[in-house]
Order: sequence, then C-alpha cells, then structure tokens
Amino acid sequence: MGGLIVKKLTILILLISIIICITGYNSSRKSVASSSSSSILSEQKNYRIPLGEQKENYSVEDFKKIYLEYLKLNKIVLENSPENDKTGMPKEDKLRYYTMLDITPKNVKTEIGCQIFKVNYTCETYVLYKSKLFQIGIGFGGFGLVSLATCDFDGNKQKDIIYTFSWGSGLHRSQIGVFNFSKEIEERLNFVQMNKDIMLEKASDNNFKIYNADVSSLDDGLDFINLKLIKKEHVADVKGNKGKIQVKKYNNK
Repeated sequence: MGGLIVKKLTILILLISIIICITGYNSSRKSVASSSSSSILSEQKNYRIPLGEQKENYSVEDFKKIYLEYLKLNKIVLENSPENDKTGMPKEDKLRYYTMLDITPKNVKTEIGCQIFKVNYTCETYVLYKSKLFQIGIGFGGFGLVSLATCDFDGNKQKDIIYTFSWGSGLHRSQIGVFNFSKEIEERLNFVQMNKDIMLEKASDNNFKIYNADVSSLDDGLDFINLKLIKKEHVADVKGNKGKIQVKKYNNK
C-alpha cells in the first residue's frame, strides 16, 4: 500500500514538473514576442527628405529610397525583405509579394496634396507630406490600412484623413486613426475591435459610420494592398463635436 502511494506521489510530482516547464516555456515565448512587438510598434521618428531631393510628386522608385532611409533612421532591420528572403517562394510570387504602391485616392491628392504609400510585405502605410515621411496605423501581423477617407473634425478647413487598420500577431485587432495635417500627428481613437476587421463609410467631413467587415487578400495571400471588403454590422459612429472627435459604440452580438 505504502509503495503504491509513493508511486502515485512520484507520478504527481513528475506531472507538476512538466506543467511548470511548459508554463515557463510559454511565458518566455510571450515575453520574447512582447519585447519584439514593442520594438516594432514603438513610435518612430519621421524622416525629412534632404532639400536637394525634394519634389512635388514622388514615384514608387523615389519612395523606395526614402523608405530605406526611414528604416535606417529608426534602426529597423526587417526579418523578411527582398534582400534576405529565405522562404523559398517562386520568383513570380516574390515579384507580387515584395511590392510597394502609391495608394493615394485622387480626392486626397487634390484636397490635401499628400501621397500615401503602402508596403505590401510589411502591411505598413506611410504618408509623404511637405517632404516628410510619416507612418500611420500599424500593419504588424494584420492587414494594415483597410479603409481611408478625408475628414475635417476640427473645422479649420484643412482636410485630414481618417482610416481603419488592423494588426496583431496572435491577437488580431482593428482600430481607427486620424492624421492631422496641421499638427502633423496621428491620433488613434478610443475604439478597438478584437478578432475582427472594420471599415468606414463617410457621411460628411465630420461624420462617419464604422462597420465590421470581411477582409481578404485578392491574390492568394500575396496582395495586402488591393483588399476585398464586405461590409457587415454597424458597430460605431465617429463624429466631430466642437473640435473634438467622439466615438459612439454599439453593442452588436
């Protein structure tokens, strides 16, 4: 009888040891992931284009050079890039995946005079305005920029942009951002939708509806710029009130 008890205690101790080891391993993985994410998601320095290289309009080739300088300025080393790709994907897939595009809507270019570029393989989005490069939203682990429109919540007649974006490795989330061109800063609004994507619909310059959305890549997971959006439930409204931006959320189950 005593031998049986000792045997059971030995098995129990062994199981507890295994659980502790597994828990410790998972905790260390979380801390490493958190550390990696915080370095990627930390606020980046804006890059100013040197005086002799400034233009009224920038091509994608121009942006590529500016983007590399931005990465150097912020000491960002990409794990996956055209230069160090080790995935073994076919050459034709690489050409589609490692791309950058000028995604500036015509009205945004006309009303604001900025250019917006998205890097397909990082899902990050950048605004070129008055010879400065600004990152907007977050793309790490998600689709990055999903939808965008002009806005004017502060009523100063200087158009700004409002956009939705998704990110999160392992914990997918969607948020709303506003880039104020007068102050040259981004504001992330008090709205987070977990495990879903969202899109916006413009009613006026200071009135927007936010919907859940089915978002998918149009090119078998290689194209994160030309996204397919299917509007779903109405989940929030974003309105300007005396120069302040207010978000009204709806509980949709």
